[in-house]
Amino acid sequence: MRRTAFALALVFLATPAITFRAQDAAPAGPTKPVATRSQADCAGFIADPVIPHDIFVIGGGDDDFHSLVRQFVEDESIYIGTEGKGGSVSVGSEYRIVRPADELFRTMRYTGERGAVGSLGKPYEDVAIVRVTHVNPQGPVAKVIFSCQGIQTGDTLIPFQPRAIPDYTVSKPLDHFAPIDTSKPHGRIAATMNNFGFLGNQNVVYLSLGEKDGARPGERFRIYKVLSEHTMPETIGEAVVLSVQAKSSVAMVVDSYREISSGDSVEAE
Repeated sequence: MRRTAFALALVFLATPAITFRAQDAAPAGPTKPVATRSQADCAGFIADPVIPHDIFVIGGGDDDFHSLVRQFVEDESIYIGTEGKGGSVSVGSEYRIVRPADELFRTMRYTGERGAVGSLGKPYEDVAIVRVTHVNPQGPVAKVIFSCQGIQTGDTLIPFQPRAIPDYTVSKPLDHFAPIDTSKPHGRIAATMNNFGFLGNQNVVYLSLGEKDGARPGERFRIYKVLSEHTMPETIGEAVVLSVQAKSSVAMVVDSYREISSGDSVEAE
């Protein structure tokens, strides 16, 4: 009887400690997609190697005067040209239309940006997605089924591959003055979509970490600034990887505590 009473006392004493630990644990936040479908399909990327220009836009419908400034958008039709290894184009095939993202080089946002971006490959803008509707003796015709911007003559076509959209768990803000962890992968925001000078939540950035560095879709990165060797690293936001290329990755800023810009540093979480 005394042994039973002693065991019950131990259970009674242990219960508050267990309750306290359960209350102390922070509940997981909601899970949500990193981006919308249109954001993912219009995010752009930095390709390595360079994409071959062997399937391309040569014009489109409702363009009697072959205007150099004519652009084609959703529900319009374009004409496709091929050369070299462009191969055969069949009815029903879907293509993603891209063009070189020359805008990234018009204004340099940090010292050495041109070389930093160039070392990762060639940057491209996403333009549209098209589906081939006709293959005539004069060449294929495709309908624009989605557009990020107007299609121009000379834009490049690549076989369409759907882009997965990873989920992430919303969490509390990161420690603003956490020390740098040298054991984790580090890189930088090599460039920003549309070459924005400053950006915040829901903006796309291109990181200098890719497949070769072990980066993967859904991975979270702390964004921080180090203004000089004499200042504390300051956490300014967080980004989640959307897609990964050979030497770079496309990420979405999911939280920002102050302005973020090209050249800022990132650390894997």
